[in-house]
Amino acid sequence: MDYLATTTGLFGISPSTDQLIVVNLSAILISTTFNSPQKVLKWGGLVIAVVTTTCAVWCGH
Repeated sequence: MDYLATTTGLFGISPSTDQLIVVNLSAILISTTFNSPQKVLKWGGLVIAVVTTTCAVWCGH
């Protein structure tokens, strides 16, 4: 069991449950806003999802 807890994934990252939840919520945000006719919603949702996912994965929050 300790081996699974200490292994790292892609780019040396071992994702936690919180990080996986953030990634899934970001995917939902992109999927719901990307087909919006308003460019502010389309690209705003994409930018927010990318920044949130990046921070969750690399900042360790």
